[in-house]
Amino acid sequence: MSHNQAANGTALVRWVGLAIGLPAFIAVILLGKDTLMVVDKINESALQRETAALERGIRMLGDLHASEVLSQTMWDTAFRNVVLSKRQDWIRENFGKQALSSEGVQQLFIIDGRGKAIFSSEIEAAPPPETVAPILAAAQRPMDRARALYRTARASGDGFDERLPGAMSDGIYVNDIIKIGGQSAMVTVSPFTPDVEDHETPQEPTLLLGVQVMTETLLDKLESLSHIDGLEHVAASHTTVTGEHSHPIRDTQGNIVTYVTWDFSSPGLAILRAALPAIAVSLGLIALMTLVAAITVRRLTRRLAESEQAAIHASRHDAATGLANRGWFMHVFEGILARTGKQGGTFAVLLIDCDFFKTVNDTLGHAAGDAILRAISQRLKGLDGRLTIAARLGGDEFAAVTAPLASRTEAAEAANLLQNTLMQPVMFQGHELDVSVSIGAAVFETPSTLSIDAWLAKADMALYRAKRDGRGCSRVYDASLDTGQLSELPDIRQLLLDIATPALKADNVTDRAA
Repeated sequence: MSHNQAANGTALVRWVGLAIGLPAFIAVILLGKDTLMVVDKINESALQRETAALERGIRMLGDLHASEVLSQTMWDTAFRNVVLSKRQDWIRENFGKQALSSEGVQQLFIIDGRGKAIFSSEIEAAPPPETVAPILAAAQRPMDRARALYRTARASGDGFDERLPGAMSDGIYVNDIIKIGGQSAMVTVSPFTPDVEDHETPQEPTLLLGVQVMTETLLDKLESLSHIDGLEHVAASHTTVTGEHSHPIRDTQGNIVTYVTWDFSSPGLAILRAALPAIAVSLGLIALMTLVAAITVRRLTRRLAESEQAAIHASRHDAATGLANRGWFMHVFEGILARTGKQGGTFAVLLIDCDFFKTVNDTLGHAAGDAILRAISQRLKGLDGRLTIAARLGGDEFAAVTAPLASRTEAAEAANLLQNTLMQPVMFQGHELDVSVSIGAAVFETPSTLSIDAWLAKADMALYRAKRDGRGCSRVYDASLDTGQLSELPDIRQLLLDIATPALKADNVTDRAA
């Protein structure tokens, strides 16, 4: 395979490989992109579900907190002992720390109608103003809302036992999330109201304020209600935590009070990890198929190139000897005659005829004649450095064009060298066969104004003279010696065509007459 053909084959393989591999590579990229998009969608959907569950859990936690506070304000005894008589012993017994469940409200405060704290579950006596002032200040908004609800219900005259939207118990209450001294807390504010209408209610209510700080106990309860594990409280100033998902906790006004975080399981990544073996196998199959296709294309390209080279070689060479055939010889010879510039020079064209060849075929058989033809062909090939081209014209006739000569006088030396090389004996079936050839040469300069026919005719006249001089010798065309012979010879191009025509000549032809 020639260098150009190999390069063309490699280029074809590259283009075909690119045509196969690029779509596969793009498909893999798109598949990976779509897979990541699906994973992100799954994770986003799961995160939205967990966030909604957390919001629902916070609302349920607020309702549970409110139910505990409401259960202590919505009965007549509490109204009489707290609002009307303000009995401290009864209040401490029913609202003191010892009466509270460990899972319930952490602190209770009773606020009278003037906004003064008259009781704290953490302190036996009336709490000092400086202790409860930060708490009352933080809970001011939910307390104001509770007072407004109380006044509205009192003014309507319908009593206080309406079920309000979102409440788990009958009554009036406000549930909210506030921040107290840097800590977030859930608060419930409920007015003390009688469960019968035989008491005159004051214009400004006495409030029960329940405060539950965001502790582990509260978060555990929130985990149980929202079915989210690993909840942790984060200060409002730390809005992001590496490796966790944070969610803001807002008050009823929409302001962010604090954050809770939890470990998100990323179900999309879990699905992707489970599917990775199948994806890896699929990608491996795609890569293998692409590789097999590339190798197959490369082999086919190489075979096509080799087949093309073989076809070109067969069209230019003689099948029996491997030398150039008549057509390729004429083509190359024509190109040599047209050379100009540095490619130009002095050359010699030689016609070679095997002497007594018919006698060899008739006496020793065609196998002996073929052995001589093969030997001559091999010896011509061995002179590649001295010959530009060597060809078998047909039968026992050969032709050659020398490499550029230093001078015209070298033509005779080249002819003699060729004769001595070709006339070496040939071994056939243990016998030594003598080989005799006659050579006619014509020297020309390039570029030449004469045609191929003219130069072949001159070489043929020199060959005619060599045969006339006894054969087994070489002659160079000499115009003074070969004058007048040209008109007596047949057309050389037609002679070459006749030699190459199978219908007129067999593989071995009759020896030229002297």
